[in-house]
Amino acid sequence: MSVYDSKDLMSFYAASREFDVPAAQLELAASTGALRVIQLDKGQDEGRWLLRPDVEQFVKRTIKRGAGNKVVTRINRL
Repeated sequence: MSVYDSKDLMSFYAASREFDVPAAQLELAASTGALRVIQLDKGQDEGRWLLRPDVEQFVKRTIKRGAGNKVVTRINRL
């Protein structure tokens, strides 16, 4: 059994649903090298997979970081 034969492998769409981020953003992060992608070629689970700890760290250090919502423009009330 290899290191990657566990529940730590996630598809892009499963990671998108679980961590509430767009799948396109995960695809972009993977293409730029911010996320490691595991390519499985044989068997039933072939395709591109992400490691759960990598996705968690990516979300913590990029998306969920910061002071929250910032007001960009002033709201004028009549």
